[in-house]
Amino acid sequence: KTVKCAMELANWKKYVKGKTVFIKTNLLIKTVVPGQCTSPWVIEGIIKVLKENNKTIYIGDANVATAKQVEAAAKNWGIMDLCKEYNIKFINLSKQETKKVRLNGKIFKYVDIPKILTEVDSIITAPVLKTHFIHGMTCALKNQWGCLPRSRQQLHMVIKEAIPEINKALKINFAVADATICLEGNGPVNGIPKIINSIFASNDLVALDAMAADFIGLKKENIGYIKYAEEIGLGSTKYKVIGDKLSPIEFIPAKINQSLIVNIEMKLRKIPLISNLIFKTAIFKIPAFLASR
Repeated sequence: KTVKCAMELANWKKYVKGKTVFIKTNLLIKTVVPGQCTSPWVIEGIIKVLKENNKTIYIGDANVATAKQVEAAAKNWGIMDLCKEYNIKFINLSKQETKKVRLNGKIFKYVDIPKILTEVDSIITAPVLKTHFIHGMTCALKNQWGCLPRSRQQLHMVIKEAIPEINKALKINFAVADATICLEGNGPVNGIPKIINSIFASNDLVALDAMAADFIGLKKENIGYIKYAEEIGLGSTKYKVIGDKLSPIEFIPAKINQSLIVNIEMKLRKIPLISNLIFKTAIFKIPAFLASR
């Protein structure tokens, strides 16, 4: 009921057009700690709203650079059960044929997008609100990082520009953010679950992320990819909250020095010779394996 209420307050039918809808969930990790991935009750809420309106639904995410986790995560987090119950096809985006989408951005001249994301009528992104040790937070815009099926790890040094440009290539129609159980501290994986009991929805991902940043005490102007997303016309950081009254709840921030491997990675990427050797050859499999443990 809460998911439906949030979607209706944000006038979802105005933006989610056509018969086929892809729900981009967050299945970052196969272990089940609340707040790490999008909660199955939020995904089921979206499914029920779409089914009431006779939509054909797909749900999916991609593997990360360090593990082929997405199908195990979908099983462990109950997404496969939902797919079976509601007759929905689960899509591993890392196994999909891709299509080149021309962009001419700062980072991308074109983006390889899983073909299904270019074929469905609408895309709903369904992130979970979390802190993140590289760029402060992850929510609606960052959730599309998982729409690149391969080589995302090579973009860490330009992530501020890469995230908005990926969103520009994809043209997300609507966002339903899971803030029922969030993650604070050393997110996006090793943080602390934080019960917020909220659902956020909007057609403007920039506005939603700006609100979320302010809500958790990070301030929207401190999140680089939100500022760049507004600059390239993806949305506005000026937002208006409707529905229940929203009072800020300060999250414990994530700090990059809390993650030894990522901290080392970011420093090494700044040294061209070492960066090319470690991250663009087969040697990358060694730190990738260590990071997945």
